[in-house]
Amino acid sequence: MSTTRALSLWAMLLFGGAEVARAQIRPPAPAPVGRPTGVRRDTLRTPRDSAAARDTSTKSDTLAQAHFAEPDSVMKRLMGLQGYSVTRYQGEQVTFDAVTRGLVLETHAMVLRDTTLVKSDTIFYNGSGSTIRVGSAKGARNVFVAPGNAPLYSSGPATYDLANRRASISEVRTQLDQGGQVLAVSGERGVAVLPRDSTAGGMNNATFYLRNGTVTACTDSIPDYYFKAKEIKKAGSFVVARPAVLYIGDVPVFWLPFLFQDTRNGRRSGILPPNVGISDFIRNSNSYRRNVEGLGYYFAINDFLDAQAFVDWRSSAGSQSTLADPGFVRYNGEVRYRWLDRYITGNLALSETKQANQTNTAISWGHQENFTRNSSLTTNFNYVSSTTLQRQTTVNPYAALSTISSQANYQQKIGPAQFSIGGTQKQYPGRNQRDLGFPTVSLTTSPLNLASWLSWTPSLSYSATKNYNIDQPSPLGLLYRDSTISGKDTVFTDTLPRNAYASSFSFDSPIRIFGYDLGNRVSLNSARNDFPERAIVADVVTGVQTERIYASTYHTDFDWTPSFTLPPLARNNFNLTPSLSLQNREGGAFAIRNERTGGRWVAQKKRPSFGLSASPTLFGLFGGFGPFARLRHSISPTVSYTYAPGFDADTAFLAALGRTKLGYLGNLPQNSLSFQLATNVEAKARSRNDSNPEAGEKLKLISLNFQGLTYDFERVKYAHEHNNYEWWRGLTTEQFGYTVRSDLLPGMDVGVQYSLFEGSTLSDTARFKPFRTNITSSFSFSNSANPFAVFARLFGRAVPASDAGTDRLNQTADDRYARQIASQPVAGRGARTAGFLPTATQGWQASFTFTAARQRPPTPGSRNVIAFDPTVRCTQFDTPLLRAAFDNCVANARTNPSPETPITSSVIGAPIYLTPPTTSLGSNLSFNVTQHWAATWQTQYDFVQKNFASQIVSLQRDLHDWRAIFAFTQSPNGSFAFNFLISLKAEPALKFDYHKATYHNEGLGSSVIR
Repeated sequence: MSTTRALSLWAMLLFGGAEVARAQIRPPAPAPVGRPTGVRRDTLRTPRDSAAARDTSTKSDTLAQAHFAEPDSVMKRLMGLQGYSVTRYQGEQVTFDAVTRGLVLETHAMVLRDTTLVKSDTIFYNGSGSTIRVGSAKGARNVFVAPGNAPLYSSGPATYDLANRRASISEVRTQLDQGGQVLAVSGERGVAVLPRDSTAGGMNNATFYLRNGTVTACTDSIPDYYFKAKEIKKAGSFVVARPAVLYIGDVPVFWLPFLFQDTRNGRRSGILPPNVGISDFIRNSNSYRRNVEGLGYYFAINDFLDAQAFVDWRSSAGSQSTLADPGFVRYNGEVRYRWLDRYITGNLALSETKQANQTNTAISWGHQENFTRNSSLTTNFNYVSSTTLQRQTTVNPYAALSTISSQANYQQKIGPAQFSIGGTQKQYPGRNQRDLGFPTVSLTTSPLNLASWLSWTPSLSYSATKNYNIDQPSPLGLLYRDSTISGKDTVFTDTLPRNAYASSFSFDSPIRIFGYDLGNRVSLNSARNDFPERAIVADVVTGVQTERIYASTYHTDFDWTPSFTLPPLARNNFNLTPSLSLQNREGGAFAIRNERTGGRWVAQKKRPSFGLSASPTLFGLFGGFGPFARLRHSISPTVSYTYAPGFDADTAFLAALGRTKLGYLGNLPQNSLSFQLATNVEAKARSRNDSNPEAGEKLKLISLNFQGLTYDFERVKYAHEHNNYEWWRGLTTEQFGYTVRSDLLPGMDVGVQYSLFEGSTLSDTARFKPFRTNITSSFSFSNSANPFAVFARLFGRAVPASDAGTDRLNQTADDRYARQIASQPVAGRGARTAGFLPTATQGWQASFTFTAARQRPPTPGSRNVIAFDPTVRCTQFDTPLLRAAFDNCVANARTNPSPETPITSSVIGAPIYLTPPTTSLGSNLSFNVTQHWAATWQTQYDFVQKNFASQIVSLQRDLHDWRAIFAFTQSPNGSFAFNFLISLKAEPALKFDYHKATYHNEGLGSSVIR
């Protein structure tokens, strides 16, 4: 008998039949994550109904462990001898054949050679070699474990060669790690071969072959889906099966010639799965447009860098092609980098779209870098060469509306100061206008304590903006005419270039002396409109108006604003606070120059202003009723009095502002009283806890906030002296509004804004004529935040616990269509058209936003008024031949984002731009149709145009291992699309996708469905 066999025999004789101990060969395999409790399966099946049913009685974590009894001192010395291979055996019943030297281990049998473990109910060991046989007993459960590999489980006979690390198994199954997913593989019979070196490779470094097997990532004991193949091979980190049939339940639904899977973790180079359907290979009609997206290759260059290149293609449908939708091809490339040791991360993407004779180049660059702990750089750059083509080739409603925005910012901390410099750029879909803001510089500091009684907090800022190719309407534009199309002159476009430039500089130098603040602010603002502009100029004395045309308009304003903070008179409930300031007499800037002064500086004088304000809070407590234990009504008025002496108006300064002395009231003394009010009615619900009666819920029944009004007694006196006795002559506030909120309607917010006067209150020709200019209202409801839920809490019904008024519908991180119009990438994978995923909800959620805005009409007889109306803007297309183009131009002008305010001069007599009224209602509704169906509907309805500007309807079906999405989208540019997508959660590249889109050409007004 050899020494090795002697040691093996002694180990068997000493430890045979011993109880299971706690020695362990390798950590247990992770338990598969099953279906969450409480979630009922869609289809009720028993294990007998499924061809892929698993052995649910086997506990993998127990079978994969070795539990040998603790050896005594003799065995420890024998096992520690050098130059020997140790094989350990264990079983509750051991039979030894002295002639054949064979062993039969029964009941909890184990054999461990080096680090390879075999466990079974029955093990037959051939004493002449290292081969063992297991599983002769009916229903035996066997496991073969080797280091660095997932355990191999079998329920049929198996043969193991422990020396050569080879196993021949029947009814085998195992699990593989696939980047966080567990890939379950099983087969009727198979062979597994492990590397000779137990340390070679990492996890799953075995090679095995299976016949008539299955592959699935479903963790249920009865999988919802699986792939069935005649041959399965796993070599290294790759799994190949051929031919493969996809089963959902036990129904075969798809056949594949082979199935290839890379189980390695991390990034690997390979082919990108394209977004393509069967109809893109075999058209079902002559007008069908083939569409292929994302066909390309991914390059994993190194640990810090990767790249990808792919193509998007849309066919022209051959003879069915039209100018409205001639198809396009888009070439895309993207490089991503992430160097954590240098705190650098970002991506650079480039795409080029070709459609007929048009080309669009789109660039997106995002970069973040921390140079030191106190300095960083952040950039987000987006640029397109053709905004029209960019807008035409998208069916995403928010991409069709979103600005193409870029930002860059560098920050540096220098001692107590914070320095930053950056810039912005904006493009607008379908428009040529481009807004550039560079540079934007700011320097701020924390308080600098120069002495115990003196501190200084300076700050500096500078910004410059440029507007190129301004496309707002101009009555002075040169128009191109062509008579070759319709036989008569047809206006096509405005050929007059329009650019504008502006800059702003400010320096703040606040000083605190013995606890009192002394402010000092200096600012310099300039602007230039580099295009002709018509203006109405009035004589400052006679008021006679004349019309002038300036080749360009400009203005530069210099202002110096000192401020003082006086100590409060009394710290009591009235909060009396005096104030002293130096104000510019005419308002506005201290010194100005513009085209009306011939470039010369004109300045005004300052006058002192004295004030006293009081802001008490008055409240009363009242007895409760019904579910309320007590009511509290609070009133918070703010009353202030201001006095400033009068002065003689400066003729030159009034002329620079475009004002006249006729009826001018700005030089009167100021003797005014201002009043502002906020009131709240709060209630405290009755407590259901007798031991703590103060624990009742508090909520606001109603909250009202009113904007302030100012009444000047000097204005009234002046009016009476001129035989004008209207009481409202003392009002100097031109805008007034209020807001309403209530916790009884969670998520409700209503605001109304009014223009009080027709004309300026600085002139005695102003008329008190309130005109509503704006209404904004928003409502948010859900199953836990609605009036019924609030009343149920008050009257004792069990509802989800939450504070009244605090429930808000917050967009989740998984919401892929944000409600705001924000910048989106224009190139790379992030800019691709994707399926719209409904927001994950619990119960239902609904939010509504209503807006109604209109501009006060100009006073009768006003001159130089320009209608900022899309119908006027598109007049050049208003011909019978180009009627469709006219309709699309109007729709484009209404839906494209416009500047917040038209580019114009700031003086009186400059063009007045009138915008058409808008009234719209936006809604966002998401709910669960059933336990597994989620739905979302987002829409924007235009009451003026009487149509839906945009639509997004989404349905998502949770199929446990699969996700099905149905989506319909309509963009304001007229394009719409229908998407159907079903994808495997464990392998999103395995999907069935159907995409049907209508691209609306805004220049021609027609559309084609692919």
